[in-house]
Amino acid sequence: MMIRKTTIHSCMFAAAVLGMATSPAIAGPTTYSLLTTIAVPTGPANVQPGGAFTSFDISFFDPVTRLDYVADRSNASVDIYSGASLSFLGRATGFTGQQATTSISGADGVLTVTSGGITTLYAGDGNSTLKVFNATNPAAPSLLQSISTGGSFRVDEMAYSPLTHQVLAANNADSPAFGTLFATTNGAAPVSIAHTNISIPGAGPNDGLEQPVWDPNTGSFFISVPQFGGVGAGGVAEILTNGTVGRLYNFSSFGLAGCSPTGLALGASGNLMVGCGTAGTQTVVLNPTGTGSIVTTFSQISGSDELWYDPALGDFFVTGVSGGGRVFDVISDTTDLILQSVALGPLGVSNLSNPHSISVDPVSGDVFLPLAGSTATVPNTLCPLGCVAVFAQKVPEPATLALLGISLAGLGFSRRKQ
Repeated sequence: MMIRKTTIHSCMFAAAVLGMATSPAIAGPTTYSLLTTIAVPTGPANVQPGGAFTSFDISFFDPVTRLDYVADRSNASVDIYSGASLSFLGRATGFTGQQATTSISGADGVLTVTSGGITTLYAGDGNSTLKVFNATNPAAPSLLQSISTGGSFRVDEMAYSPLTHQVLAANNADSPAFGTLFATTNGAAPVSIAHTNISIPGAGPNDGLEQPVWDPNTGSFFISVPQFGGVGAGGVAEILTNGTVGRLYNFSSFGLAGCSPTGLALGASGNLMVGCGTAGTQTVVLNPTGTGSIVTTFSQISGSDELWYDPALGDFFVTGVSGGGRVFDVISDTTDLILQSVALGPLGVSNLSNPHSISVDPVSGDVFLPLAGSTATVPNTLCPLGCVAVFAQKVPEPATLALLGISLAGLGFSRRKQ
């Protein structure tokens, strides 16, 4: 029997210590398992066979409202789910939806800012616009603004600075890719462009831009750069709030042969977790202090997209696929150890349902993972029409915890004898 719990660091520490006895890189055991799935309702814009949820982009969890937002291209919308009731609440509509290529599809990047009882939703669209909604009523978000960035392709991932009330968004598919800094009104509308056409020095016309993050330690943004001058190692760039580019961290100069960075998340340690989009490479922990340094890498994890950091647990959540049907990994920001590698099920389910988007409720600890529905060539036996899978954290019941304590005590006694 297992007991669900929201914060379990004491047990996780015990598990980590026991895990280190057998593996220096992995500290088990797995404590997340599938709790439930939330169906994705079919909207009028859905043209997928059977009205399935087969195409999506990024997720974002609002820690104030405990609502999860998913960029749903199949329904040309941003879908809103409750972290408390684990149910669908509503959607923001009017996006381009799934087109012939992802470069012109929408919705894409998404984030929310909740302040003064008002929730403002920011979402990128496939027609190079940033859409701004009042999402205070999740059942009926209202469009406030649609702002063109002047590009030809989608506005993708974004980050928010609570210090300067700016949103940084990336036009990743334009040539060259560029960033835009939007000025907000304390996180809400009206919104205007402060700086645009922010390009990365040394990046080529097809090198792209991916997930950004705001760093309160430096008072600047960081963003993943898939390539510098066509070199696949890529790296990370700093973007200052005045629209200029600061430090560059080219992974080739750190001896990394491949990566093509995608996801990016900042831990309380000040380190950046960088997900590598190239399969068979690694996940990178970067210390951005000074000229930067590589803290460690995880060769077990690659083929990533979105990353998430949960400040309540102090852990990173890394999406991706690999042999064995991995869905996501949980990595401690404190110990730089893999705490859990969570699999949804057989390889055919986990890898083919495209688990590339992730978010975490800091209150319950639940993980939200959209899964694509079945297509003619790609089956999904868990939820054939697609769904948002929710994983819950569990810990052993008290009797099992006592056994863990005895094991740890025995381990300490053995070390004292040595």
